[in-house]
Amino acid sequence: MVNINRVQRLYNKYGQKFVDKILLPEEKKLLQSDSNPVKFLANRFAGKEATAKAIGTGFSQGVTWKDIGVTKHRSGKPRLIFSEKIQALLAQKEIFSAHISLTDDHPWAHAFVILEKN
Repeated sequence: MVNINRVQRLYNKYGQKFVDKILLPEEKKLLQSDSNPVKFLANRFAGKEATAKAIGTGFSQGVTWKDIGVTKHRSGKPRLIFSEKIQALLAQKEIFSAHISLTDDHPWAHAFVILEKN
């Protein structure tokens, strides 16, 4: 869960540097076509944070914002993508599937992540 107003302040202060720090190239493409960039960024921020916590590392042990991506299936459903480092960690933990749900109701953006184990 992240406060959208907080993300707005970060975006206003750091602009593209903030975007470059937290988004993968695939996410940046989606951002360009989104009508509400701050809400988009807040949802990605919440999604990545929830995913890092579900994995059990948070943003520690070498896990960074760019190790986790939140893109879309053709249907529009959010989809998680992972760096090779995270894929290896998930395999080590015997996690075979990851699901994410994103929602927002100003001033909050929420993400819920489910990781399935073998």
